[in-house]
Amino acid sequence: MLGSVILLSFFTAVMIPVMAGAADDPKARAIMEKVDARDDGDNGLSDMQMTLIDKHGSKRVREIRARMKDFGKDTYRIMFFISPPDVKDTGFLTYDFDDPAKDDDQWLYLPALRKTKRIASSDKSGSFMGSDFNYSDMTSRNLTDYDYTMLKEDQVDGKKVWLIQALPRTKKVIDETGYTKSVLFVRQDNYVVIRADFAKSCRNS
Repeated sequence: MLGSVILLSFFTAVMIPVMAGAADDPKARAIMEKVDARDDGDNGLSDMQMTLIDKHGSKRVREIRARMKDFGKDTYRIMFFISPPDVKDTGFLTYDFDDPAKDDDQWLYLPALRKTKRIASSDKSGSFMGSDFNYSDMTSRNLTDYDYTMLKEDQVDGKKVWLIQALPRTKKVIDETGYTKSVLFVRQDNYVVIRADFAKSCRNS
């Protein structure tokens, strides 16, 4: 499961034009397999910020605390919104299953209603908490769902990176994620994805 990509794309996703597809590139896939195989620990705790910017340039900042637990094949992640008051204590739980044939499970807890809502697979391309991110951004991606192509080599903040394009193999993946393509920036020294740019499908524009 490609967990590291999704966690980083939470902060770096932007819209880019859709380009023509290409066949799977063995070199690009080998790199992504190394990204997927990285040991990211059995437990994790992180504090994050989500910045929402409207068309007038006004910003709203949300503080989030997230935890993860790796159970070997499966990973559980939970995040709580710390601030501002209108989203405080909202919780989001994800069960990330290693089996690509099994859909990940997600639940959203709404404190104002004291209710928990399960996110159906058909709803995962929907907006996450009123942002440009969707529910699929909060979970891992399966390598087998994508064809990978090496675009070029570049540098980001003085570090060499590969730019790798990922194209969904099926319409089902596009419908569930809301994306027709992504470009991943992978550091060459440690195989960490430091940026991911996404192109939305027309139905999710």
